[in-house]
Amino acid sequence: MSERPEKFDPTTVTIPAWYRPIFTVVGAVLGLVLAFLVGPLVGWLVDQFGEAPLILRALDQLSLAWVLPILVAFGGIAGFVICTSWMDDSGAIEVADWGITLHHKTDDRFLSKDRMTLLVASEKELVVLDGDAEVYRGGIEDEMVPGLRAALEEHDYPPLADADPFAADFTDWIDGDGRKDAAVDDLLRARKRALSDKKDGEADAALEKLRAAGVAVRDRKGRQQYRLV
Repeated sequence: MSERPEKFDPTTVTIPAWYRPIFTVVGAVLGLVLAFLVGPLVGWLVDQFGEAPLILRALDQLSLAWVLPILVAFGGIAGFVICTSWMDDSGAIEVADWGITLHHKTDDRFLSKDRMTLLVASEKELVVLDGDAEVYRGGIEDEMVPGLRAALEEHDYPPLADADPFAADFTDWIDGDGRKDAAVDDLLRARKRALSDKKDGEADAALEKLRAAGVAVRDRKGRQQYRLV
């Protein structure tokens, strides 16, 4: 078997690493501000509720020379941890000449380049289309979009679009309205039930069957919307 030709090494897109120091500094600054507010905050809580949390009362007993470094360090560490968790939850997108691999905390997904005619990043969603058929729809952080746009251009993909050209074709699903085949209603009903029960595997299985039947699905404000391909 011959190896797939490649012009470039794969490019990995994540939330830029420089967000970590920003979150760390912001957390430290908030800790600094909080250090000067501990005393007034404890006084207000005692006046209003008759008590204050133990940790605040303990800090209030310390001098400012101790409280400042403690809260600045705590704020900086908290900011770093929050940013790291956000970056981990956001995953990564690996763009290669032959396809895109979407890496998430619990699973990975490969999308072949020959099944992509348009990629859209809009409303914190990444949508991949093959003609008018929807191949993939999933979340993406806005902070990853510039890196993805550059990676797609580097590997000769279609330009990343800002809007789904078929967005206006979606309509709210109403169970049993007679506008669709009964089998499609069954799948949409099964997907809705699986999402309500937090059974992601069953919801994904129903979605794949819907796509195979020529139905694209998206979720808006807690409701399923669909369009017929």
